[in-house]
Amino acid sequence: MAQVSRLTFRFAWAFAFCAAAAHAQECKPVHDVHDFVQIWNDAVIGPGSRSHTCTLHLLTPDAKITGVIMGKDGKSSRTVESPQEFVDWYQKRPTETFWERTTHSTVEVYENVARITRTYEVRASATSPVTSMGIEDFQLIFDGSEWKAFSLLWQDATSGKPLPPRYLQKNN
Repeated sequence: MAQVSRLTFRFAWAFAFCAAAAHAQECKPVHDVHDFVQIWNDAVIGPGSRSHTCTLHLLTPDAKITGVIMGKDGKSSRTVESPQEFVDWYQKRPTETFWERTTHSTVEVYENVARITRTYEVRASATSPVTSMGIEDFQLIFDGSEWKAFSLLWQDATSGKPLPPRYLQKNN
């Protein structure tokens, strides 16, 4: 019996170690604010059934994710979510696939605060045609160790009101 317990303990420890190593590799901390967009994309883009641990890690617990949604009447409304509500939406839709490609981003930094504006293309899959475009604005804070977003505001471009040309320039 002691042999089984010891083996079970070793297996559990090895599993926990591998899971922690995978989590650490999967959730790259943002030490350089200029890396945020790529790390965010790596965490958020893909099938709904993916792990959302990294998405939550990139946001402060009190972050607000706000989407501006244009109605058919031309009036806007907002949807405001906590980080967990944002993740819950995908967890409730495991077959939902979310593919975005950053087309342009800018980073502005002063000491421990930063703002990133990014434009994106949305697709049904990595290789399918663009179905929409939009813009996001992240506000980040440096906690002394890494950058985290405490605010995200997004809006898809609307028919007849394309994104301004300065946001359509491709990043090199």
